[in-house]
Amino acid sequence: MAERKVFQSVLGVLLAGVAFAALAPGRAQAAPMLVEKGRAAAEIVTAGQPARMARLAAGELQAYIEKISGARLPIVQEPSAGATRVYVGVSAHTERLGLEVGDLSDGAFRIASGPGWLALLGPDRDFEPVEPWGRRRLDSEQVDREWAGITGEPFRSPFHWLYMHYYPDLDAWEFDDAGTLNAVHEFLRGLGVRWYAPGELGQVVPRRADIPLPADNRVVRPDFAVRNLRYGYAQHGLGEIAAWNLRLGFDPGHRRLGHVQPGHGIKWVTGRPEMREVHPEFYALRDGERAREAPCLSSEGLFEKHVEYVRALLDHYGEPMVNIDMPDGYGGMMCQCERCRGQLTPERGANGAMSNYVWGYLDRVAREIHRSHPDRMVSGLAYSAYQLPPEKIETMTPNLAIIECRWRSHFHDPETRDRFRAIREAWLAKLPSREWYIWDYYLHGRPGSRGLPVYFPRLAAADLRELKGVSRGDLIETYKHHDLVDYRPTTPEHDYDPLAIDHLNIYVTSRLWWDAGLDLDALLEEYYTLYYGPARAQMKAFIEYSEQHWPGMNRDAERIGRALALLEAAQAAVEPDTVHGRRVQRVAGYVQPLYALREQLGRKRENVPSARVLPWPALARKRLDGRLDDEQYWPPLRALPLVGLDKGDPAPRDRGTWVRVFRAGETLYFGIRCVEPDTAGLAAGQGGDIRAGDFIEILLETSTYSYYRITVNSAGALADADRGEDGAGERWQSGAVAAVHVGDGYWSVEVRVPLAGDGARAVDPLLGVNGRMPSETYPWYFNVIRQRVRGDKTERYAYSPTGGGIEVVEKFAEMWSR
Repeated sequence: MAERKVFQSVLGVLLAGVAFAALAPGRAQAAPMLVEKGRAAAEIVTAGQPARMARLAAGELQAYIEKISGARLPIVQEPSAGATRVYVGVSAHTERLGLEVGDLSDGAFRIASGPGWLALLGPDRDFEPVEPWGRRRLDSEQVDREWAGITGEPFRSPFHWLYMHYYPDLDAWEFDDAGTLNAVHEFLRGLGVRWYAPGELGQVVPRRADIPLPADNRVVRPDFAVRNLRYGYAQHGLGEIAAWNLRLGFDPGHRRLGHVQPGHGIKWVTGRPEMREVHPEFYALRDGERAREAPCLSSEGLFEKHVEYVRALLDHYGEPMVNIDMPDGYGGMMCQCERCRGQLTPERGANGAMSNYVWGYLDRVAREIHRSHPDRMVSGLAYSAYQLPPEKIETMTPNLAIIECRWRSHFHDPETRDRFRAIREAWLAKLPSREWYIWDYYLHGRPGSRGLPVYFPRLAAADLRELKGVSRGDLIETYKHHDLVDYRPTTPEHDYDPLAIDHLNIYVTSRLWWDAGLDLDALLEEYYTLYYGPARAQMKAFIEYSEQHWPGMNRDAERIGRALALLEAAQAAVEPDTVHGRRVQRVAGYVQPLYALREQLGRKRENVPSARVLPWPALARKRLDGRLDDEQYWPPLRALPLVGLDKGDPAPRDRGTWVRVFRAGETLYFGIRCVEPDTAGLAAGQGGDIRAGDFIEILLETSTYSYYRITVNSAGALADADRGEDGAGERWQSGAVAAVHVGDGYWSVEVRVPLAGDGARAVDPLLGVNGRMPSETYPWYFNVIRQRVRGDKTERYAYSPTGGGIEVVEKFAEMWSR
């Protein structure tokens, strides 16, 4: 009760301050009113045919004034005589007042006032797409064909998914100028409105019966021109997500970076099958075969086609900048031809091994473009194995922009922060354009890392203050479910709010984009008070503890326990069915996996091996036959040896027994090869007990359940069991499929294990592996056992030796993926 009184007192002070700030000094009683005693006292005035964003801005102002006061201001093109006027957007009325916006850019705006009027305006140019472009997903091939007809080459068109940048709910394009809309949102912030997260639950709207006409004259320019939130599924137009972006002052940076994907741009040259058929020499040579998309940068023909493509894009679409970078994952797709291999510099480490090779090529392309289009730019990513600047180029071409890829949240480690600072300084010393951008990852809400309370507002503030005047802005890749519309998930895996934590990081970043010097402490105190109400103190404690301790929390049961206790105190401090209680509950739902992880970490594991599970999509197409010799399906990578179960010593005849683990989609694949000089003596078990003879066994402790056993004998019979304390035992069915092959001096097993996802046991405790794919944040633990029986002698081998029995959970090895 005392905490509620504190909350009400603080809220009252905040809103009283907002009201006071809205009044001109000395005019508190005489000021004209926008709303008086809950009645409209003003009109919203727009141009006769306002731009799309200006029309949206007028609607936003009208809607939120009504939410605040109950009064609905009419929207008109010609004001009534004697009415107080709120001019929204450029019009003949603002021109007569001499209000100019021609010198404003990047979303900047003007707020001005005078006797009986207020003006909220900025540049509002409507975006008009250039043909050809895609109106829907099915248009992709047609747009590619039209683009090939224009260029005369089988290029892909980056404009075939332009429709994803249209907001159907708002009837506006992401690329429409939003100066006036930013002005309206700034005015509403001055009235106390806050948009902390998407949707109704994410916003704070104060209630007031009176809204005076403010005395306000200022121009507001952002500290960072590019303020781009990029969602992993590129669906900006869905529901409240689009509106939230705009209310945060989002700007995609199209006037600088162009309208299409600002990374991995070479894929539009190499991506179509027609190009591969005509020019196989354009593609990287790997193990004697040409890659599907990865380029060979020693190919002069590719270089010429790349230059041709960029020039065509600049000429036809009028783009200000074109990305010319490598395809995603290129750090692991280096061409193995003789000319390419000689350009590697492995001595520069994982972040510089390909820098001379990649940047030597990109600089050549950029120089050709500079000759023909000296007023345009090209960009490349400082990324992966070519993050460091090249050593062999003293000064890069003047039309090159660099986009640095990194995780701002990882700057909790001073060495990581200092390393990126050094990389930036080294690049800028070679970069005449000084065009520097940041591609950051706020991807903490993905299913594979859900649960960890990754708060980093102070790291964001420190970084952006350092970048002001250096970086042109951010392209932040964040996450939302691809099937999420206004937080109504359609799959069990997506039964949580992916922005429950990250919304604060994004909100703070958005405010810093506009003013890197803002008072962060005041901003956070306001957030705790307005967003969590009676639970403000407890949520502040939880967030501040998490901000300090989330690094390493996924390996520390004590840290998890402390964070959960603080969050549980917040839940207890607020009624669950109130708006504040629902906000706390979204966080509680998000961190739910921490409870299972805490239990998992509570087991004492020492010196157990760790195995990374690599993706290998080809396995999804394989018909299981037990054979592991086809490298298309089972690549010769990461063979994990099986050693003596007790002491870990391999028996002489068993050297070469191993397991390989890969993933394809939401399925794990195990391939086990067992050396066996006496294949004729393989024993499949007797009396129906397949564990009585020769078998292999897979033991799985998922991030949400402990544990499962899947056994396959030498005859190919499979038996599975739920070995959890409250499990279903042998009634449980994993859904796994297995096949066995007996060869010359060995036998081998393939096992396909589909994952049912988190919450599968709640749907059917008798079917399916409960858990999603293991990740770095939420690893699994596993073991693979081989039993060999000859006469009265039994031998056992394991990937992780247990020192005794087979099912020793504390000795399971770690399994993770990324």
